Amino acid sequence: MNTTTTLPTDIPTLHLMLREQQQLIESLKANLRRLLKWQFGPKSEVLDVDQFGLFADGSLVIEVPASEPAAEAKKLASTAPPAERRRAVRVLKGLPRVIEQIDVPEGEKSCPCCGESMSSFGHESSEQLHYIPARLEVHETQRLKYSCGHCHGAVVRAQLPALPPIPKSMASASLLAYLIVSKFADGLPLYRIAGRLARLGIELSHTLMSEWLVDCAQLLEELHRRMVLKVLDSGHVYTDDTTLPLQNHDPARRKTYEAKLWVYAKDDRHGPPLIVYGFCKSRTRDAPLTFLKDYRGYLQADAYPGYDPLYLNGKITEVACNVHARRRFVEAADLLKSPGRPHEALAFYKELFRIERQIKGLTDEGRLRARQERTVPLLTRFKAWLDNTVHSVLPKDSLGEALHYALRHWSALTRFTEAGHLDASNNFAERCMRAVAVGRKAFLFVGSERAGHAAAIYYSLAESCKANKVNPLTYLTYVLSNARNRAVVLPTPDEFATLSTAPAGECAL
Repeated sequence: MNTTTTLPTDIPTLHLMLREQQQLIESLKANLRRLLKWQFGPKSEVLDVDQFGLFADGSLVIEVPASEPAAEAKKLASTAPPAERRRAVRVLKGLPRVIEQIDVPEGEKSCPCCGESMSSFGHESSEQLHYIPARLEVHETQRLKYSCGHCHGAVVRAQLPALPPIPKSMASASLLAYLIVSKFADGLPLYRIAGRLARLGIELSHTLMSEWLVDCAQLLEELHRRMVLKVLDSGHVYTDDTTLPLQNHDPARRKTYEAKLWVYAKDDRHGPPLIVYGFCKSRTRDAPLTFLKDYRGYLQADAYPGYDPLYLNGKITEVACNVHARRRFVEAADLLKSPGRPHEALAFYKELFRIERQIKGLTDEGRLRARQERTVPLLTRFKAWLDNTVHSVLPKDSLGEALHYALRHWSALTRFTEAGHLDASNNFAERCMRAVAVGRKAFLFVGSERAGHAAAIYYSLAESCKANKVNPLTYLTYVLSNARNRAVVLPTPDEFATLSTAPAGECAL
């Protein structure tokens, strides 16, 4: 086809068309480089933004203030609690200890110099950690029966001391707790769990274990609802979502459903942390809108448009994530062969998060004061840089998209400076998704919506136990042993840590 007849003959118009085509080509190249890096490149977002002298694109170098004055650094060092030093081996409190004393033979207790008997004056100690393999036991319960040998009219049976979690099943509370922890806390698929149990002496089918886990989740629904109410009463909720594929039973559909698992969490700024999850068949805004319809307070989230209706009535205040905003500048910086303007934005973020690390251990009042004195002036300079730079880049360019994202959500991105208990990022919620991502790689999908809701309950209990330094195996064994006892109120993970009935030394991870 001859296209020369359709081209305009006006030279300025041709120049404009050529520039538009060049911009389109550069945009497509940038998208291709971004996809190749996402597929094959490193996932780290760490970039060196201190080498501004290497700038080759003629951009203006922005003066970012130093990390802190000497007086301010000394003040923070005196007020912040000392960081705990991590050791290669840390023996948890309450771990059983076996002491073995080795004595000197009787023939060597005489002094080789004078022949007199020697007396003990102390000992030298060394410690080794011993691993004791787990084992399975069959507990048979024999209920004695009595009948009247005279009239044969009455039969009396001994009552069970406690109802099992699943009636007429061989699954005890401890075995069910082991299955839950292995799958949802350790990310093991059922076939690997079955292999472990086979080495211990039993064979369990995957179908039977799945039925046990789904049936057992019904006993914990009320406990999960109480955890949800605690999170919603906190006044500051972190939220995020991730994919949890749902098995497809429709023969006309050849792939799984892209179901979602939503997390809603409270941190330890005011009371013990709690983490709850909710399962939804698709990523529609109905899931967060339904869950948070009665919530009042701050909502720390990404810029997902599904949250927008929550902010309209003013009862929920949006707090955006600066890590999400920074990530867009990292993507723009990765497309450059030499440092440029994206690195200038990253320098601001580097200083911002340096301040956040320094004031992490302060009280809410101290964090608010430090942010007003140090973070707000930094953000003011950053906002001026954004306003100045956005007019010199293309809107569809990677840097242009990053600039427009930051400016569009600027109020929410800077709202953390208004209160000391707020965070500059939503990393807490993203960390809560690690266990889900590990499990997703192992068992790939959930079998039904009922199983998805059960997974949400188990992830809530397992991750809340980790956050409160509670052994999830001990906790779940206790909870499932009393799940059918109406006289016992099942404790949430944060409550279990303070229970006097918890065995000493078993609450710690």
